[in-house]
Amino acid sequence: METDPEVLLDRAAGAILGVFIGDALGVGVHWQYDLDKLERERGYVTGYLDPLPGTFHSGTDDAPGKGQLKAGQLEQQGEVTKLLLKSLASKHCLDQNDFHDCFEKEILLEDSMDGTRKGGKYGWTDKTICDVYKARILNKKPWPECVLPRSDTPDTIVRAALIAAAYFLNPRAMCCHVQAHSKALTCDSSVQAHSVAFACLLAGIIQGLPLDKDLSWKVYTQAGDPLPFSSVHSDKDHDAEYGDYTEPDSLLWFGMIAEGTKNVGKNIEPAHRGVELYGKFCAFYGVLGSAYYCAARFPEDFEKAMLCSLNGGGQNTMRSSLVGALLGARVGLKSIPKRFIQGLEDHENIVALATHVAQDALDRVTSSDGWRWPKGEEKLPAIGVKKQSE
Repeated sequence: METDPEVLLDRAAGAILGVFIGDALGVGVHWQYDLDKLERERGYVTGYLDPLPGTFHSGTDDAPGKGQLKAGQLEQQGEVTKLLLKSLASKHCLDQNDFHDCFEKEILLEDSMDGTRKGGKYGWTDKTICDVYKARILNKKPWPECVLPRSDTPDTIVRAALIAAAYFLNPRAMCCHVQAHSKALTCDSSVQAHSVAFACLLAGIIQGLPLDKDLSWKVYTQAGDPLPFSSVHSDKDHDAEYGDYTEPDSLLWFGMIAEGTKNVGKNIEPAHRGVELYGKFCAFYGVLGSAYYCAARFPEDFEKAMLCSLNGGGQNTMRSSLVGALLGARVGLKSIPKRFIQGLEDHENIVALATHVAQDALDRVTSSDGWRWPKGEEKLPAIGVKKQSE
């Protein structure tokens, strides 16, 4: 595993920056599901674009929302994620109360926000944010009562990337913080579990694990201890701080897709059409699976993986954010194409904040909370096979 602090910092910062590059890249063609129409209108998309008139975020009279965005800008969920980045940097840790305060001030109380899908300055407001607005602003409920009962969108999975970058060397703390952040915004236990699993996979990539099928298996060996997932490798299935553990299948999803992509998916051309196999819709089980496909298809190439997602259509801001996190962690900040960085609005500030958060991760290392990676060529135990005899 990688131990050079400079390399680790570069990869953690790259994971963070990849999230914002992915969000901004998706803005120009967000929620366009007809890939034939998308190709006729925009060709093969290779960078930041202004939304076309009549499409989401364009601000035209015939568009779904009122706000107007330009090439390189973040959409609303990207701005929410940016608030988390600022909070992580200023507080040097995850401070959920600070994040909630910033979210309320900057998003819910923004002048043009009115709780409708067309309100707000970003051209469209997600239903999840509309629901929080009604609970918090209109009904003045305390934050614990604003948690959404059935929100299955990948918002907290995307933000788990930032928390992973902030705690990637402290797995137990990382998992507890990701779980707490997810539970503060959705009651969907599947979203919570996949938020934690994505953070675990990303932390492994930052430390040098490649984007291949073995990534999931190497992380899986630590289910139960130190990772909060039930496993045949550990009898532990509950933690007083974390709560009840889920089954570890969410850790294995990437590895399964990576294996299938290597054996079968590599023949899909053009590659972005493979997104259609996993789903272009907004629920996490459409977004995350297709993100894993794009990353597995181009595991060493940031640009190709991002463009695979970008041209895949549908919910391509969050999918591209997830792909950006995975590939940014793999190649590092220094190897992300400069045009993607320079075309991102406020990129200098985002890079500075990302580097700050990554440095905090290196500074908080403790001997009591660490990974237990398989050493050398140690054979990975099979799924469902106990380490000890019964």
